[in-house]
Amino acid sequence: MSLALLIGCLTVGILLATQISRPATDSSRQRSASRRAKFVATHPTHVNSADIVAALGREGVPVQQARFITERADEQGIKPFTMWLWLEQFGAEVLGIVVAADLTHEQLLTHISNGTVPDLEELKLFASANGLDVADRPQSDPKRSAPSVKAKKRPPMPPIYEPGSYTGLELAARARRRPDVERLDDSGQGDVAA
Repeated sequence: MSLALLIGCLTVGILLATQISRPATDSSRQRSASRRAKFVATHPTHVNSADIVAALGREGVPVQQARFITERADEQGIKPFTMWLWLEQFGAEVLGIVVAADLTHEQLLTHISNGTVPDLEELKLFASANGLDVADRPQSDPKRSAPSVKAKKRPPMPPIYEPGSYTGLELAARARRRPDVERLDDSGQGDVAA
């Protein structure tokens, strides 16, 4: 009995292992790639270099150039999430140019936060000198219609000259007191305790 159970379990295990380890087909690869793209679109902080290569490929960048861009970014310390933000805000061509032109991670973050694009014509010279093929790509608009990742501007803060001199605190204290005073004045009659 136990021998038959052991042989049965072994047979089922071998059958499952062969089904799981079968070669991937084109449809299974496409399913896996689309599943990963949906995951990264909803959780962009989990993006990795392979996702950037795939996203660049979807934008029309040749695979060799996409790998060149991600390897160059890795050498410069540019994080995949920053590259993802550049792809979403400015497009694949601009990302390739700025990475190949040796812009630093901090410079990329500054441009993202300001919503600006550096001088692309100047950077194309540096990018092509560093090995990026910029000649055969069609020109595209550096500003995309994708939703911006730029933060909303805050109003300027009033000057603070010494500790405890922030004028906003006085205004906030007056605003808190004012509704109580207006409520008592509006009633016109009766005692506060009534």
